[in-house]
Amino acid sequence: MKKFNKSFALFLGMAIVSLSACNSTQSKGGSAAETTHSPEEKAAVAIKNIKTISEIFSDGQKVTNVVVEYEKPIDAGSISPDCFEVKDRNVIAAYTNDKAAKTDKDVEGNCVILKLEVQNPLLEDSQATDGRVDDYVTTDTATVVQLKDIQATDGTVYAASSQEVSTAASSGIMAKGDKIYLVRSEFESNHFYTDPEWKVVLHYNIFKPQSYRNGETADDTRYPLVLFMPDAGAVSKDWEVVLTQGNGGIVWAEEEWQAENPCFVVTMIYDDKFINDYWEYYENYVEGTMNLVRSLSEEYPIDTGRIYTTGQSMGAMNSFIMMTKDPDLFAAAYCIAGKWDAQELVPLKDSNILVFTSEDDPATKSMNLVAEAWEAAGAVVATKNMDATADQETLSKDMNELFSQDTNLFYCRINSGEGRLDSDGNKLSGNHRYTWRIAYNLPGVKEWLFEQSK
Repeated sequence: MKKFNKSFALFLGMAIVSLSACNSTQSKGGSAAETTHSPEEKAAVAIKNIKTISEIFSDGQKVTNVVVEYEKPIDAGSISPDCFEVKDRNVIAAYTNDKAAKTDKDVEGNCVILKLEVQNPLLEDSQATDGRVDDYVTTDTATVVQLKDIQATDGTVYAASSQEVSTAASSGIMAKGDKIYLVRSEFESNHFYTDPEWKVVLHYNIFKPQSYRNGETADDTRYPLVLFMPDAGAVSKDWEVVLTQGNGGIVWAEEEWQAENPCFVVTMIYDDKFINDYWEYYENYVEGTMNLVRSLSEEYPIDTGRIYTTGQSMGAMNSFIMMTKDPDLFAAAYCIAGKWDAQELVPLKDSNILVFTSEDDPATKSMNLVAEAWEAAGAVVATKNMDATADQETLSKDMNELFSQDTNLFYCRINSGEGRLDSDGNKLSGNHRYTWRIAYNLPGVKEWLFEQSK
């Protein structure tokens, strides 16, 4: 009889342990329930690997999700954002998934996807905590601590630990695929072009439409081409910088845009500041860039009536220069925070141009003179001032008012004192670089550019 009682007690104890583990689950909106387990019940910390998922925004590339991989499928009810810490970042959601990929719902699998906070790109950088680019240097790593017990679907409990688990600091082959770059990875990186006429070698990245890559392009299909050129701060021999510094090149390759507007995208990798503030420039870089565009138009099925140029600061200046040299090369230009000699740009009065500056940027004084010179030459320049910190509805209204005017020249300016925000939501003055924090996100600008043809 005593032997029977001991066996029954052991069975009852195991049942209680099992029930306790099951009760540790909770809804996604709350915190994981606190459950006490004996050392025998807990598995050792079983994080197999950490991966990062990076995306590119108008303020540059940043890690948006961290993938925490375990040996066994994880019970979605046992995890919540406060189960994990990602060093120097805020975790705002936690999901299970069966692969290392973004998700907004639980999918049974051995991956926990930690969604990280991404802040307003107009937030003053010194107050930001979302891992944004610092002086053109990006962060694509993460360090994770599992703060609370979590549970596998088979009941295995993975114990909380103070152990820090990090992604590899290296990149490329050495990173073993631990770093995932959305959209950016779709570009063919660091191509070379040797200009036979100007004896210059230029580097560039190129994005090709999915239908072209899949061999699904009909013989008569022609694609638009967007040329993006960065500011002088992004001058570098590293091919990544032109893509990671902001979204001027990436935005045209994003899935949503490509679905309706398949196009080729070329982002220039300049290794020298070839334009200065005295209207001087390296002729071979300018002419070489133009010849590269012509060469690509012959190599790929490009619609030569829909080639567009865009850029910020130095890139905007080069757009102006190229258009004065060959007004027929580009169908339209979107020039951000640029400037140039007003009289030299008078011949562009019949071209399709959208200019975007900030009144807190000295470049605006130069562009005001350009607008006056165009008007003096008989052109109509549509103008609009705006609050960069306004909501999307207001911004859409502002841009619709601008584009509703019957002209080919558009000039949009950010009001002085309305170009940035502090952490309390107070408006701050804008500046040169903050102009392109909003430029490619403005409602209607991409659509306007693609409506232009010659």
